[in-house]
Amino acid sequence: MERATVAVIKYDRTPNALRKAVGLCDGFEKLKTTDKILIKPNAGQGLRRTQPPNGVVTTTAILGDLIGLLRDYGCTNITIGEGPILLPEFRWDSTRAFEWSGIRELAQSLGVNLVDFNEGEFVRFVMGRKRVEVSKVALEADFLIDVPVMKTHRQSMVSLGLKNLKGCLHNTSKKNFHRFGLDKYIALLNTKIKPDLTIIDSIYALQRGPWGDDAHRLDLIIAGKDVLSCDLVGSIILGIDPKTVPQFQEFAQMTGRPLDLESIDIKGERIEDVATKLEWRLVLAGETLSQDYEVKGIAMDDPGELVCTACGTTVWTGICQYLEENRGAEFDSIEFCVGLAPKAKEESRQVFLLGNCAITANKERKDTIRLKGCPPSIQDTYDILKEHSVRK
Repeated sequence: MERATVAVIKYDRTPNALRKAVGLCDGFEKLKTTDKILIKPNAGQGLRRTQPPNGVVTTTAILGDLIGLLRDYGCTNITIGEGPILLPEFRWDSTRAFEWSGIRELAQSLGVNLVDFNEGEFVRFVMGRKRVEVSKVALEADFLIDVPVMKTHRQSMVSLGLKNLKGCLHNTSKKNFHRFGLDKYIALLNTKIKPDLTIIDSIYALQRGPWGDDAHRLDLIIAGKDVLSCDLVGSIILGIDPKTVPQFQEFAQMTGRPLDLESIDIKGERIEDVATKLEWRLVLAGETLSQDYEVKGIAMDDPGELVCTACGTTVWTGICQYLEENRGAEFDSIEFCVGLAPKAKEESRQVFLLGNCAITANKERKDTIRLKGCPPSIQDTYDILKEHSVRK
């Protein structure tokens, strides 16, 4: 394979930084002025209005500079496209995501198209013997620019260029990726959608994402024509060995690629001069709950990657609300199961199977309290715990 070039450039708060990064990696080599260009940022959800979007979503600074650069090149057919998370209980939808990120205002002010993948047509593929639906807009672009934000991630270790393309999926397919195997299917998706240019917005880096407020300012831009090479560089800058990242392992195995920097020509900053060390683990388990709410007698295994954002958010919130009201309580050996991974322990006296996946994973266990839903609501989770949990 041809040696890939990745540019690592200090962001100086002017368009010159992005111009330099794209120039060093020859990012517009195959770009034609007549191309139908799609920019795919990370704008997955809109959080509370008082929280800055730093590190959670792609910055409008980088997107604005990119659109200006494309227009200077002579391009006019430019679209920003994303498929934000749909979770009505938290009022997470495309409108809120585009407004909170500032992307809607940016698109309107610069006169570019903004497309909500959730409202468009999808093309069905068979990936790994599973049906997956991908946005038709993403597949029909002449020149796709993948613009993720720099994150560590509690399920996939990192969220960079490869994972950012998950936003091109139908909402059902997003959930199914967790059931099928998140890392494997991120890799498979990237064999179907291939960015022409990847720009990792590293002005901020988020620790223990995919959302939160633990953002660290790095003031970097990472750019290259090969998405895996960009992700390898990004992972090392985050302090994570790429050879330990399962999505990279899967993609490397599918494509016959190495997971080291020997085949990458890095231009600009030296990695050792800009690298940091961010943690990715955030354990959502009984130990965390016991410590946070000073309770005893509860158990919960971390669901890991085999739980989607919806269940992971609503069920966890419902559990936390219930335990907050019972702070300091001692329960009679109860266990919460969420997602496909956890198997109920024999010694647990009460087992709550919260959500359809947990019910499926523990279908042979009969003495359980079951809450159906995909996802169950916060209120239903709270109510079933309040009704059935037994305290000592």
